[in-house]
Amino acid sequence: MAATLAEPAVLAAAKDTLYPDLDSQDSQYAVTETQFTQSAWGDWPIPESIRHRLAPYNTIQLADGEPDLLGVGMPALEVLNADAATTPVTVIEAKGHNTDATAADVQTGITQAHSHLGEANLGYVAAPTQAITDTARALARDLNIGVIAVNTATDATLVEPARVTGAGDFSTTIDAVRFQATTHRLTEGSFPVNHPKNYLGYVLALAADQDTHTVYTDNVINGVPSGRRGALLLGLVADQPAGDTLTHLGADAVRFARDQHGSITAALDEFASWKGRSTRFTELAPRWAQLARSVAIQYDPTQLIIESLERLHNRGITHPSIDAVAREACRINQPLAVEVFFTQPRLADVLGPDGNIDESALTDPTVYKSGIHFQFKYHLYHVGLLTDGGTDDKDKVLSNTWALAHPVEPGTGRN
Repeated sequence: MAATLAEPAVLAAAKDTLYPDLDSQDSQYAVTETQFTQSAWGDWPIPESIRHRLAPYNTIQLADGEPDLLGVGMPALEVLNADAATTPVTVIEAKGHNTDATAADVQTGITQAHSHLGEANLGYVAAPTQAITDTARALARDLNIGVIAVNTATDATLVEPARVTGAGDFSTTIDAVRFQATTHRLTEGSFPVNHPKNYLGYVLALAADQDTHTVYTDNVINGVPSGRRGALLLGLVADQPAGDTLTHLGADAVRFARDQHGSITAALDEFASWKGRSTRFTELAPRWAQLARSVAIQYDPTQLIIESLERLHNRGITHPSIDAVAREACRINQPLAVEVFFTQPRLADVLGPDGNIDESALTDPTVYKSGIHFQFKYHLYHVGLLTDGGTDDKDKVLSNTWALAHPVEPGTGRN
């Protein structure tokens, strides 16, 4: 049966209209609720092209339900009071119908979108053009909800703009999506190289008087984009329109280098002497490793993994495999765990349309991002948090155990 405008098609058109350049906009990210991962919408088979346009997916659980899409970053369309936020959180509720576009329940979509404004800055309803009445538009204006009129699965128009509002406390879901946006969605590959010196080295190269690319290549590794990406992930460097700048964390790393070596040049000479060395950083340069550790522990995925390992250790599971760590991480913060552990092409195997984790899929090593079990695990090993490094061999992913180097024993610090 051909669909007039079913909800997945409406949502895809709205997403592309609000965020037409997601692949090239580092400050934007949008995620679709997992119910849209199913193969059919009622009796309408969802085309693979629409499923692809709606990706990536995650559980979206806000206080007042599950919006169809959650985005971070300023939409491309007109936004009232746009200067009130630089990276607003946006929700979209899509309404459609498999056979009769005029039957889409637009007013319910408006009230659903409005219910999320306590946690989001912008709310939109998207619906077939034929279903959007003057009454619905008036209600949307009264409730400060934008309206996107969808003509076809690839053609939509903003007919009522939304106004930026102040949101209250953000949920863990929004925090997870914000995390993806502010780290330029780099967690798909996570850490591109596995030694913390390569990220700290980018900070020093950026602070040096000479060309950053040349300094980094000469003194650290021949892979500037990889070092830069790691520095961005860890919050050492900020990507600004005029070029990369040091954050407060990065500037403190520069101060540390000058204190330890006397100058940036001398520090870079030391980094150059480490080229090609696979020695654990805690043994190669203990004080630098301690600095790298203090940086790593401020990174959200590090905190999630360490908390998961502490909980497992307290239950007597001292050397868990990645599936146990991922399972525990999902119990702590599922939206963030999904972003950190699982690769999007396999997410439909891990996360069902109901938003629940299929734990049987966690024993399949191919569902995990290589960055988590290889580069990032090695990073945590080098800074002294884990006892062993990672592996890039999918046959060894499940046997490569995770263990805390210094677990906090139960009862420590309690009155």
